[in-house]
Amino acid sequence: MSVPTTGPGRRSRPRPTWAELPDSVRDGVERALGARVVSAQSAPLGLTPGLASRIELDDGRRAFLKAAGVHRGADTVAKLRREAQVMDALPPGALAPRLLGVYDDGRWAAVACTDVGGRPPASPWTRPELDRVLAALSACVVATTPSPLPGPRFVADWADDLTSWRRLARDPSAPAALRAVLPADLDWVPRDLDRLARLEAGWSVRADGDTLLHGDLRADNILLTDEQVWFVDWPSACVGAPWLDLLFLLPGAAVTPGAVDPEDVVRTHPLTRDVAPETITATVAAIAGFLLTVSLEPPPWYAPEVRLFQRAEAAAALRWLARRR
Repeated sequence: MSVPTTGPGRRSRPRPTWAELPDSVRDGVERALGARVVSAQSAPLGLTPGLASRIELDDGRRAFLKAAGVHRGADTVAKLRREAQVMDALPPGALAPRLLGVYDDGRWAAVACTDVGGRPPASPWTRPELDRVLAALSACVVATTPSPLPGPRFVADWADDLTSWRRLARDPSAPAALRAVLPADLDWVPRDLDRLARLEAGWSVRADGDTLLHGDLRADNILLTDEQVWFVDWPSACVGAPWLDLLFLLPGAAVTPGAVDPEDVVRTHPLTRDVAPETITATVAAIAGFLLTVSLEPPPWYAPEVRLFQRAEAAAALRWLARRR
C-alpha cells in the first residue's frame, strides 16, 4: 500500500505496472470496480513483487490497487486473497482503507481499496509522530476487539518463528556466524545463547487474546496525513493479545539511537503499562531472535536491502533487551 522512501524497501527492484498486466486481468479489475482505469501511477518500491499502483477511474474515484500472478509466487497471491478477506471484515475504527473490489481468476489476484494518500513516518522516527501512531493503535485495538475474524491465532502462527534463540543455541556454528555480523556492543550475544533461549521460551505465556492484530506493523505499513493515521497492508492479520503489535513496531522505531526510547513507551502506553515485565522481556527477546535470524537469510530478489534493515532492527531490539535484563 505504501511507497517506502526509507527503511527496507528503499532500493527494492521495480514493481510491474498497470500496462504490463494481462488484458484479461485489467478487464477483470475494471469489471470488479464498475469503472475504467484512466490513469495509474506505479509505486516502484516495496517488499512484495506484485503490482502496487494508485489508479484513477473514469467515474472520478481514486483507488489503490495491488495485483500479482502465481508466476510471482503462490504465496504472494495467497496474501492478496487473505488481505481481501481481512479488509472486508475490518470495522471503520480499524483505521484501514476500505475494500472496493476483488478480482481472482485462480492464477491472478487483485485487490483494490480506497487511496488514503499520506506518507510513511519520518526516518528516523520522531516522538511526536510515534505518539500519533500509538494513539491511533489504541483506537484500532478498541475497534478490533473482539476480533471480527476467528483466526489465525497469533500464538500458533508465530510458534516456529519465535523459537530462533532455541535453534541458534543448538547450532555449533551460530556463535561464529553472529560474531561476524553483530556490532561490538553486542558481543555478549553469541556467548549468551542458552540464556536467551530460556528467556525467549516465555513469550507465548500471555500472548493469546481476542484482538485482531495487524501482524506486520512497521513504518512502511503506516501512512500519515495531516488529519489521520492509516494502517495498511493487512495480509498478516491474526488474533492475539492487544499489546503485540506495539512491541513489534518498537525495534524499527528505535533503529536510530536516541530517536525513540522503547522502554519509555512500554512503561507509559496503556496497551503495555500493565503487562507483566517478564512477559515484555520474553517477547522482546523472541522478536530480537526472529529479526536476527531472518536477517541472516539470503535476501528476496525483489527487496535486496531488507536483510540489512532487519539486522538493524535486531540490534535495536537487543540493545533494548540488554537494558531490561
